Amino acid sequence: MERKVAQTELDPGEYQTLARTAEKKGLTIKEALRQAARLWVHEESGIDPSDPIFDIALGRRKARDWGKGTENASKEVDETLYK
Repeated sequence: MERKVAQTELDPGEYQTLARTAEKKGLTIKEALRQAARLWVHEESGIDPSDPIFDIALGRRKARDWGKGTENASKEVDETLYK
Protein backbone atom coordinates (compact mmCIF):
# COMPACT_ATOMS: atom_id res chain seq x y z
CA MET A 1 0.00 0.00 0.00
CA GLU A 2 1.36 3.37 -0.96
CA ARG A 3 1.58 5.90 1.85
CA LYS A 4 1.78 9.68 1.83
CA VAL A 5 3.74 11.79 4.28
CA ALA A 6 1.92 14.55 6.16
CA GLN A 7 4.14 16.96 8.02
CA THR A 8 3.27 19.62 10.58
CA GLU A 9 4.82 21.75 13.30
CA LEU A 10 3.95 21.72 16.99
CA ASP A 11 4.98 24.18 19.65
CA PRO A 12 7.28 22.69 22.31
CA GLY A 13 4.49 22.25 24.86
CA GLU A 14 2.25 20.44 22.38
CA TYR A 15 5.13 18.20 21.35
CA GLN A 16 6.02 17.31 24.94
CA THR A 17 2.39 16.50 25.76
CA LEU A 18 2.14 14.36 22.64
CA ALA A 19 5.39 12.55 23.40
CA ARG A 20 4.42 11.84 27.04
CA THR A 21 0.94 10.64 26.09
CA ALA A 22 2.22 8.43 23.30
CA GLU A 23 4.82 6.92 25.64
CA LYS A 24 2.15 6.19 28.30
CA LYS A 25 0.11 4.38 25.65
CA GLY A 26 3.12 2.45 24.36
CA LEU A 27 3.01 4.21 21.00
CA THR A 28 5.57 5.98 18.92
CA ILE A 29 4.83 9.60 18.12
CA LYS A 30 4.21 8.53 14.52
CA GLU A 31 1.62 5.94 15.61
CA ALA A 32 -0.05 8.41 17.98
CA LEU A 33 -0.34 11.03 15.24
CA ARG A 34 -1.71 8.47 12.80
CA GLN A 35 -4.38 7.47 15.34
CA ALA A 36 -5.19 11.12 15.99
CA ALA A 37 -5.57 11.79 12.27
CA ARG A 38 -7.88 8.78 11.79
CA LEU A 39 -10.02 9.81 14.76
CA TRP A 40 -10.29 13.39 13.53
CA VAL A 41 -11.26 12.33 10.00
CA HIS A 42 -13.82 9.88 11.40
CA GLU A 43 -15.40 12.52 13.63
CA GLU A 44 -15.35 15.30 11.05
CA SER A 45 -16.41 13.31 7.99
CA GLY A 46 -20.08 13.41 8.91
CA ILE A 47 -20.41 9.69 8.24
CA ASP A 48 -22.08 7.79 11.04
CA PRO A 49 -21.06 4.13 10.83
CA SER A 50 -24.00 3.22 13.07
CA ASP A 51 -26.39 4.58 10.42
CA PRO A 52 -28.64 1.71 9.31
CA ILE A 53 -27.75 2.37 5.68
CA PHE A 54 -24.35 0.80 6.40
CA ASP A 55 -25.88 -2.26 8.11
CA ILE A 56 -25.50 -4.98 5.47
CA ALA A 57 -26.97 -7.64 7.76
CA LEU A 58 -30.07 -5.50 8.23
CA GLY A 59 -30.45 -5.25 4.45
CA ARG A 60 -30.21 -9.02 4.12
CA ARG A 61 -32.80 -9.54 6.85
CA LYS A 62 -35.14 -7.10 5.12
CA ALA A 63 -34.62 -8.90 1.80
CA ARG A 64 -35.58 -12.23 3.42
CA ASP A 65 -38.64 -10.57 4.93
CA TRP A 66 -39.91 -9.27 1.58
CA GLY A 67 -43.62 -9.91 1.37
CA LYS A 68 -43.96 -9.85 5.14
CA GLY A 69 -44.76 -6.19 5.51
CA THR A 70 -41.45 -4.77 4.26
CA GLU A 71 -42.66 -3.98 0.76
CA ASN A 72 -42.59 -0.27 1.53
CA ALA A 73 -38.97 -0.23 2.66
CA SER A 74 -37.79 1.86 -0.29
CA LYS A 75 -40.58 4.38 0.32
CA GLU A 76 -39.51 4.57 3.96
CA VAL A 77 -35.91 5.21 2.90
CA ASP A 78 -37.06 7.94 0.51
CA GLU A 79 -39.15 9.54 3.27
CA THR A 80 -36.15 9.52 5.58
CA LEU A 81 -33.70 10.85 3.01
CA TYR A 82 -35.87 13.47 1.34
CA LYS A 83 -37.84 15.00 4.21
